[in-house]
Amino acid sequence: MNHPDELAIHGQRTPHTPARSPRERQEFWADTCREITQMQIGSPTVIELYRKYGCRFCPPTLEQARHVIQALDSAMPTWEATNPELFYQTLELNFPELVRRP
Repeated sequence: MNHPDELAIHGQRTPHTPARSPRERQEFWADTCREITQMQIGSPTVIELYRKYGCRFCPPTLEQARHVIQALDSAMPTWEATNPELFYQTLELNFPELVRRP
């Protein structure tokens, strides 16, 4: 399942795309922390974010993802397009129990 407004490979939104609903955004970001075989979206963007950042985390709940998204949206509305790594930094700061331990 692909979302037409996902981040492109280089962190930019595709042009002329509608905004996702809050629930879709929560699912998208939570999916980037799931093992590839457990992903619900499984798009190239989700897989790339998982490999770069999300593999360090256990999947957050949708409520935890919502908390992170709201905090980032209020501080920096363009974070998804310009700094997607902020999701994982904020996730780690607010939910350190989600960091996978070796």
